[in-house]
Parts: sequence; structure tokens; C-alpha cells
Amino acid sequence: MDFFHSYLEHVTTVGLFIALVLIGLGMPIPEDLILITGGVLAHQGVTRLGWMVPVLYLGVLSGDFIIYSIGRQFGDAILRHPRFARLLTPARRARIEHYFARYGNFTVFLVRHIAGLRAPTYLIAGAMKLPRGQFLFWDGLAALISVPVIIGLGYLFADHIEVLQQDLRRFDRWVGAFLILGIVGYLFGRYLDLWGKFGQKETSGQAAEHDLHKLMKKKKGDASS
Repeated sequence: MDFFHSYLEHVTTVGLFIALVLIGLGMPIPEDLILITGGVLAHQGVTRLGWMVPVLYLGVLSGDFIIYSIGRQFGDAILRHPRFARLLTPARRARIEHYFARYGNFTVFLVRHIAGLRAPTYLIAGAMKLPRGQFLFWDGLAALISVPVIIGLGYLFADHIEVLQQDLRRFDRWVGAFLILGIVGYLFGRYLDLWGKFGQKETSGQAAEHDLHKLMKKKKGDASS
């Protein structure tokens, strides 16, 4: 039994580590969600907190370094690539460049705590040929604060997360019911609207036919006179 528990612990931890690395390769999952999941699993006894924190810390640094390395390898051309252009809008790029002009390499530390700016900043840092040592120092220092804190939040509030999940399931049912009612109401309104237009066309058609009939009678009367 201890063997299976140890096996499950290692597989789960390695799986979360791989997920953090894949985020660096573009997998669209929030990094914080993986870290919170690690804290929750540690609270549930699936893994050990003392093992989870350093492994996920290395996973975060690995994912960040992949993004940085992509920017360093391809330079400014990667910033104009359509896939990254959606991530790095002109306004966001101007904001990041302003941070680098004002705070220098310390920007790498700052943006780790600003969601939505991490990946674009790491790409720009690589494209700017920021020294690898400087990037790893500032990113590692920032992650040394954020990673344990986020994992700790998942660990401390795991019970509340489970309650929240139950509430969300009930909420989803209500949302689904209101959504169905909304769709039915919309379709019924469209039906009434179409039926009203059809009725108007039928009435106008009958009126036109009646006017045409009167006009024909009038012409016949003029012809006979």
C-alpha cells in the first residue's frame, strides 16, 4: 500500500511539473491553477507539501526559461509572428518596454506578479538578449515568493475549494436552466415576430387584391359609359 501511495505521489507531482513546462510551450492553462492544484492535493494527502513546493518551483522556472529562450533564439521576428501578436498587442508591448526603460532587469521580477504580462515580458527579455543569468536570478527570486504562497493558499483553503466546487455545480444547474428558458423565450419571440409579419403580408395582400378588384370594376364602368 505504501508503494502505491508513493507511486501516486510521484506520478502526480511529475505530472504537475510537466504541465508547468508545457505552459512554457504554449499550453493555454493558467500557471496559478496548477500551483493551487498542487496545494489542494497536498492537503488531501495525495502528495507531500515539502516535496511539492521545490518540484513545482523548478517547473515554473523551466516554463519561464522556455519562453525566454524562444524570444532569445528568434529575436524580434518572433514578436511579429501571428501566434504571438495576439499575446503581445502594441499597447502591451509599449507598457513592457516602458517597464524595462524605467526599472531595467528588475522588470522580470515585477511582472511575475502581474497576470497577463509574464509570457510577453519573457519573450521580450529574450529578444532583447537579456543575459541568461540575470533572467534566471530575477525570475527565480520572484518565483521564490509567489510559488510557495500560491501553493500554500491551495493547501490552506482546500476545504473551501471543495465547498466552492459544490456551489458551482448548483450554480451551473441554475445557469443551465435560465439559459434554456432564455433560448426558448427567444425562439418563441422570433416565432411571434415571423407570424406577425406573415399576418401583415397576408392582410396587405388581401387589401391589394380588394383594391385591384375595385379598380377593375371602375374601369368596366367607365368603358360601358
